[in-house]
Amino acid sequence: MRRRFGVLTAVAAGIALSATSLGGSAALAQSDPSGLGDLPINPEWLVNTLSRATTTTSVKNNTSPESIANRDRAKAEWNAAQAAFKAKKGKQPDPRAKPEYSVVWSSKNNIADVHADVISKFVQASTVNPQGLADLLNPQFLPGLDGFQVIDQRKLNIDGTPNIEYGKVVNLVQLPLPWGIENEAHHMQYQWEDGDLIYAGSLFLGTTFVLDPADVPNLTLKNIIAPTEYPQGTIADAYEKNADGRFVLTLMGGPLANFGGSPGALATFKPDAKKGAVLESVVQAGNIGGVLTGNEGGIKEPCSVREGRPLGTCANPHGIEFRPDLGVGFTSDYAEPREIVLDPVKTIDKYAFRPTVRSWDITNSSKPKLQGVAHVPNGPLEPAQRAHEQYGMMEAAKTWPDAAKKYNGIDSKGVFTGSMCGGGVFFVPDMTKMKGDFSDQIHQVWNDGLSQILLTGQAGKFADEPGGCAGGAWHQVAPNNKLFFRAVQGRNAGGDNYFDQGQKKMIYDLDISPLTKSAQDGKITCDISRGIDTNGDGKKDLTGIQLFNKLAKGEKVADCPFLVDTLEVHDITSGGPHWAALDNHSFDQNGVPWRLSFSNYFVSRTGVDGDHRFYDVDVTPEGKLSYDDDFRDEKTGALGVNFNRRNWPGSPDVGFYKPHSMVWVCPPGICADSEPRAIRSAKATASSASTKSCKGARRFTVTSDTFPKATKIKKVTFTLAGKVLKAKKAKNGRFQSTVDLRGSKKTAVKLVLKFTTTKGKTITKTRTYHPCTAAKKAATTKKS
Repeated sequence: MRRRFGVLTAVAAGIALSATSLGGSAALAQSDPSGLGDLPINPEWLVNTLSRATTTTSVKNNTSPESIANRDRAKAEWNAAQAAFKAKKGKQPDPRAKPEYSVVWSSKNNIADVHADVISKFVQASTVNPQGLADLLNPQFLPGLDGFQVIDQRKLNIDGTPNIEYGKVVNLVQLPLPWGIENEAHHMQYQWEDGDLIYAGSLFLGTTFVLDPADVPNLTLKNIIAPTEYPQGTIADAYEKNADGRFVLTLMGGPLANFGGSPGALATFKPDAKKGAVLESVVQAGNIGGVLTGNEGGIKEPCSVREGRPLGTCANPHGIEFRPDLGVGFTSDYAEPREIVLDPVKTIDKYAFRPTVRSWDITNSSKPKLQGVAHVPNGPLEPAQRAHEQYGMMEAAKTWPDAAKKYNGIDSKGVFTGSMCGGGVFFVPDMTKMKGDFSDQIHQVWNDGLSQILLTGQAGKFADEPGGCAGGAWHQVAPNNKLFFRAVQGRNAGGDNYFDQGQKKMIYDLDISPLTKSAQDGKITCDISRGIDTNGDGKKDLTGIQLFNKLAKGEKVADCPFLVDTLEVHDITSGGPHWAALDNHSFDQNGVPWRLSFSNYFVSRTGVDGDHRFYDVDVTPEGKLSYDDDFRDEKTGALGVNFNRRNWPGSPDVGFYKPHSMVWVCPPGICADSEPRAIRSAKATASSASTKSCKGARRFTVTSDTFPKATKIKKVTFTLAGKVLKAKKAKNGRFQSTVDLRGSKKTAVKLVLKFTTTKGKTITKTRTYHPCTAAKKAATTKKS
């Protein structure tokens, strides 16, 4: 630990030296900024970094008074609208009008993130601009403080007009030394609920940061739980809520003395009035040599000696899901982590990755107890590259209690897990039966390769090894237990061999209602690994590969799930979508989220990166997925929020960040579970939106957005499908134009509003309209 403090001191000194050498003319620049132009580093960067690094137990918020005023106004308007709705004096407000934010846990990008793939591109690309690289020295390559970005997710005002701060990063919170640098920001809890604290884990250091979002978008640092407080495990991964306000963390790596090795552990945190949360207990996830001698309580470790190398255990827990109502928890073993962060050196063989999952007795919420371990089934695919088999059990996804009562859903006790290497999605029908060696209870019910094959058009049909190390990671079940969402970071073509077609980068969802309904008796038929008996005669009449092939053609077989939709992700880097979060504060009356968010980033020094973009996705009542075109970067106007930016709120020249995980957060009481569900019509779907929109006028007047008093609009340009429309200023000071969609042959037409302020700033907004010809076209297509 002394060595770490020495390293941090050196880093801080290096930061100061870099700023001094690159920004020596800072004083002159401030007195005569027009004379010097852009400096390599803004002098505020050094001042901010050093002041924030030395607070040790607190953080500085960088919200603007305007953002806080917008929040307070939105709170008041939302509460008034909700009160009117409950009193039956007004309609239900759109859930996207509530004050809501994404809190994103990210680490500062630096020179250590330049992995082998990036270096090879720099060397091979003759078009690389030396001046461009020099200009990005500080934002892209120098170290800095890790932290949290807070993004305004309130899409609408209460009257239905656009919120001009939608998609804007309204706060940057940087963490202090000694634990605020080189964390490799990893996971938080899967979802934040009203009244919760935020737990964020450091992959490389093992630190847990506890924050209070009660004043969101401002955050308060309540506690820093150093890795020395739980020496039984390292590599902090994911957090899950248990009973009595407790949270449990998976520590994927071995004890401090075997940092990043095996076996991992589970750490439980209990509420604390002063610090928010403190450590309560730590339990090992397995025993050294467990492959031969078993684990505590005689629990078998059902992996081979090779699979359990080097210490005879596969216990490296990553994903974690608890059902306190059932008294059962579930964790998935991913890998011995220190082997996968040595880029360009790769793992010796596939056995660095684990094929096991674990069950826990959580009836004592202060200390989980291991009660079972299982090995997932392999197959039915036989890839030439054997590392593409079912290894690397990255994540878990529970079904939810009271689904039928709350959301007209299906009650279930099942749980899912998934393989990052083989693409398998696995299901256990009844968590309460996961005791001892429960390997025979795990069924492969889907594969990421199927989602790729079923992509619209020809995009995914030619994968040479469907699902092979596709990089499936985050997945969650909607609270109706009918929809399952999953992120797949993909793999670029040629990444594994010269003939490698790669794997598509995507977000997809499945209809799992046949599966969860069938599983209510504790058994299911679907089993891609082992094959199935479809007619009940006791004999398997479909092998695993035959079942896979039927599902690949879009057929519905037995109680297997089926694909609802796939959203292809465009990321040219080695990475893609690794993590996502459902907006758990906007579930409709049927338990379907109105939207979700995801980011493109994996882990530093693994050779798998991402373009550091963050997106919002709209979800229809049927689960159809589409990018939210209104969620755009405030700096560039590009789709989504780009974390490769130079300046952040109150923080010029802070530079690029790597967004790993996120949670949706609201001010206190706004998103309480007792609030009414966000009702919407089932007709308002992607497939029928054009029909519904045709009920409106096809020739109509549009009015420009409203802006805060501080933003004075000089001019507005309306552009419809590339054509500039005539505009005039109304008496209320807003601009208007006439939109004529009569005779349009397009199913969707975009209207772009370009605002020019009196200070010369440009603000762009987009609206989408659906001409009535879309309904006629859809009807004609259906008839034919």
